[in-house]
Amino acid sequence: MAKLGDICVKIDNIDSTYDDMIEYIDISSVDNIKKKIISTQTLDYSEAPSRAKQLIQNGDILVSNVRPNLNAVALVDTETDKTLVASTGYTVIRCNNTAYNKYVFFFCQYSGFVDLLSQQATGASYPAVNAGIIKNTPIPLPPLSTQHQIAANLDKVTHTIDLCNAILEKLDMLVKSRFVEMFGDPVTNSLKWNVKPVIDECECMVPGRDKPKSFTGDIPWITIEDLIVNGITEKSKSGLGLTIDEIKEVNRKVIPVGSVIMSCVGNLGICSIAGQEMIINQQLHSFQCKEKINNVYLMFNLTYRKDYMNKWASNTTVLYMNKSICNSIPIMLPPLALQEQFAAFVEQTDKSKLAVKQVLEKAETLKKALMQEYFG
Repeated sequence: MAKLGDICVKIDNIDSTYDDMIEYIDISSVDNIKKKIISTQTLDYSEAPSRAKQLIQNGDILVSNVRPNLNAVALVDTETDKTLVASTGYTVIRCNNTAYNKYVFFFCQYSGFVDLLSQQATGASYPAVNAGIIKNTPIPLPPLSTQHQIAANLDKVTHTIDLCNAILEKLDMLVKSRFVEMFGDPVTNSLKWNVKPVIDECECMVPGRDKPKSFTGDIPWITIEDLIVNGITEKSKSGLGLTIDEIKEVNRKVIPVGSVIMSCVGNLGICSIAGQEMIINQQLHSFQCKEKINNVYLMFNLTYRKDYMNKWASNTTVLYMNKSICNSIPIMLPPLALQEQFAAFVEQTDKSKLAVKQVLEKAETLKKALMQEYFG
């Protein structure tokens, strides 16, 4: 065992007089670099925040100091003739000759390392750890040859995970491009379909104001976070469910299977289809399709009308669409047969996605097991 600080060399701070063009990495990009090889953006140093103080170089590891992004870890792997600078929101780890940087990079993704930092984070609004805490963290340090082998094993699994995610992203893009190919741009209605407010072709069900006091049943309680975007939602990720009596207590209505569910608060227009009977919270609105519209087609059409939603939503603390605005969203009405043809294409694509997701799940489970074996 060693401490992270024992395997690090000193990181220099930037000279305050430096004013050349640099590639600047800020804590604000933390979501973009989470567990990835780092990407950088070029800015003039005079525009960079004063906290961009740390000179970094190819091969350095950046560990976020701030919760909830303590699992945001990046390996700098970029060849450039410009100077790289990191925000003080990161601890920079530059390995000496006793440690292989990619081995340390994977260790800093290990859940045990992240949990240890979370336990020591302090602060109310943005709990954080300082560099000293990170560098005091113990790390298993086998011989370099073993570190290289461990990193190679984790690299292979990570490559499979990245490949699966890339395929899933391409399949999502394929469905979106197919929609536009068949129906044109829903905003401009380039193919000149008949357009009507969505409520003309659907019924709607909206949730009441009262929140249940208990969740002891099997009928899922669904929030925005539970929605499978442009897919089928069947359960609450937190396992919350209601009994019939609990539903009656708050005067709620059960949303039928096949309903199109849409977010109407905050991030508007997140859509999904109810895969079973469920209860939705106040951040959601639901549509039940009539005979002239297919629910899969409607889900994607609504997703494309965020321009309308953002324009007419009330903007107080967060964006909000009331019942009238939700029901007034304009949708194109191509022939039902064409809508069903698109729905069949989505169904086939979903089968391909399911196969990829199964491989992805196995790879992610294997990676967790390997991380526990190597670092636990």
